[in-house]
Amino acid sequence: MGETDILKELFDEKILKVLDALIAHPEKKFYLSEISSVAGVNISTVFRILNKLTEQQFVKQIAMGKIRFYQFNRNEKTLSLLKMLKKEEVPMQEFIEKIKMHPRIKRVILESLNKKEANVIIVGDFLPQDRISKISDEIRMKYDLKINVVEISEKQFEGLKKFGHYELDNKIIFERKSPLF
Repeated sequence: MGETDILKELFDEKILKVLDALIAHPEKKFYLSEISSVAGVNISTVFRILNKLTEQQFVKQIAMGKIRFYQFNRNEKTLSLLKMLKKEEVPMQEFIEKIKMHPRIKRVILESLNKKEANVIIVGDFLPQDRISKISDEIRMKYDLKINVVEISEKQFEGLKKFGHYELDNKIIFERKSPLF
C-alpha cells in the first residue's frame, strides 16, 4: 500500500476534495462558496474543513473587511503533503532541503511556481551565491525546473514588509527559527 492510499484512508473524502480544489489553483484566493462549488461539498462542511486546515497551516485565511478568502498555504509542511499526495513533484522540497543547510539563509519565499519555472526570494546576509547557483542548476538538470533566485538581505526584507502591499509572510516556504538564548 502506497503513501497516497494510506493518506486517503486517513483523510475524509471531503477534506481531500477541498484540498484538491485549493491545490489545483494554489495562487487563487477562493470565496467559501467557490470552494464548495469546485469541491462538490456542502458549504457548512467546507467551512468546518477550512477552519481545521487553517489551524493546521495548510490553508491561509485572508480577511478583506467582512469578506474572507481562502488560499492554499505554501510552506514546508504543505510541500511535504503535496509530495505524499503525489500532487507536485519533489523539486521544491529537495531545493529547500539542500538550501537550508547553509546557516546564513534565513528565509526562502516562493513567489511563483509552475511546471517549468519557480521564482524564489532568498533572505539572508552574505549568502553563498555559488552554492545557491549550484543547487538551482542541480534541480534544473534533475527535474527540468528552472529556479530563478533573487537574494535580499534581512534589512531589505524588513523594508519590503513595511510597504504592506507585498504579502511576503504568506509566501514563506522555509524560515530558520532563531535559537532561544
